Amino acid sequence: MNNISQVFYRRIGLEKEVSWTPAGINQVIAYSQLTLPFDNLSVFNAPDVTLTKAYIEQKILVKGQGGLCYELNTLFHRVMQENEAAASLISATIYDSASNDWFYLPETHVLNIVNIEGNDYLVDIGFGLKSPRVIVPLDGHIVIFQDTQYQVTRDADFYYFNFKQAGERDWNIGYRFAINYKNVSIGELERNRKIITFDSLSPFNKNPLIAIFTADGSKLLTPSSYIITDAAGKTKYPLAPQAFKQLAREFTFPLLV
Repeated sequence: MNNISQVFYRRIGLEKEVSWTPAGINQVIAYSQLTLPFDNLSVFNAPDVTLTKAYIEQKILVKGQGGLCYELNTLFHRVMQENEAAASLISATIYDSASNDWFYLPETHVLNIVNIEGNDYLVDIGFGLKSPRVIVPLDGHIVIFQDTQYQVTRDADFYYFNFKQAGERDWNIGYRFAINYKNVSIGELERNRKIITFDSLSPFNKNPLIAIFTADGSKLLTPSSYIITDAAGKTKYPLAPQAFKQLAREFTFPLLV
């Protein structure tokens, strides 16, 4: 597919090109997170399909589906590359808050780092409802989107992505990535896909889920419940198993090309 950017802009509903400045990237992030669902449906529907650039394009840009980090952030990386943004697609290890330890499956999260006028920023549209809603500088400065704060801290070996919502006293750790990070290849991403799809300890091959941000909150759909968060609060609707597929169609936005 030629000219990924134009098709991508149409897919996310952005009617004009943007400048790849911090403000411009934030605009692309905003549109992306309202239109590109974070979902693991391919883990169940296409477990044996090899991850390629063409597959990601067809899935997200033509069929109107969403994806996991190695699909969403890879596509975003290609758009940035096409617009000559100095972007690196890298891997990270997620922090498991339930066990208060680093996740058993290391280096399976994928995100972007972009350099703008000598400053490095984290860009991630593939961390589900924990995804930063704006770019986050790697220099430690706190950025805020609505009621959530984001910050990247570091030690001698790693950068750490952290977030905190209004009313929370302590920061939450999202993931860490190496100080000397390097670009990952599509082959390495295929390794991630296989781990996420087939490893017995993967959290993404147990039950289907779809999550997306909305203008005033979010939606989270699983086979057993539909959770809608908006200005009025959080409402959880129990679902019969057969309702999942029907509601899942609401998250698909096919593109006519």
